[in-house]
Amino acid sequence: MNLTVSGVVLKAKLSGDNDRFCTLLTDTHGVINAYAKGARNMKNKNCTATAQFVYGSYELFFSKDHYVIDESQYEDLNMGLREDLMQLSVAQYLCQLAMELAPEEQPAAEYLQLMRAALWYLSENRRPPMLVKAAAEMRMLSMAGYMPDLVMCRECGVYDHDIMYFLPERGQISCGDCGVRWKENAIQLGRGAMTAMRHSIYAELRKLFAFTLQDEGLKQFYRAAEAFTLSKIEKKLPTLEFLRSMM
Repeated sequence: MNLTVSGVVLKAKLSGDNDRFCTLLTDTHGVINAYAKGARNMKNKNCTATAQFVYGSYELFFSKDHYVIDESQYEDLNMGLREDLMQLSVAQYLCQLAMELAPEEQPAAEYLQLMRAALWYLSENRRPPMLVKAAAEMRMLSMAGYMPDLVMCRECGVYDHDIMYFLPERGQISCGDCGVRWKENAIQLGRGAMTAMRHSIYAELRKLFAFTLQDEGLKQFYRAAEAFTLSKIEKKLPTLEFLRSMM
């Protein structure tokens, strides 16, 4: 079976003396693993396009029990990720999150669009890493079936309030008047952070990162998104542990 896919390299590790074993997030087949023979050699035709974070097109064939990358063409190298440790760490974490949440051997065009945009924004330093991480987390979890209900207060139904409380385990919000009833891990959100939370799950995907936040609002958004992620992912993610050690 031969395939031609667009994809981003979520992970690339050494295999044998000169090969790479790549995990790709693709548009038509979701997360797949594929060998790139000889790709560790700088002169190999697939060397550049099989590096981590690269977006490109890949021609694959199925051999025995695995895919093999026959031809590849890179489009976005995202070289800027290697110039800043924080950007690099967020990118590695989002790649691991995608490996956990994106489907395998099923269409995943929206996941690919999300990852391509997130890596580009990080690489080009167009948005703070904290903002990219939080927005990508909320959207990816929503895609995976964990979309929270952020329309109105779970108690009184109010949409707008100076202070909202996000309940990560429940995936719901409670306004400043009703939030005093909820003590378990409630995260306070000002207007800016609340708007960002809603935007991250309800906005058009192409506009996902088209906003900014001031310092306190960004910190609230970051905490809420990470708490929500940890409430849904029931395993330790080493890349997140490392990222948290840097904060």
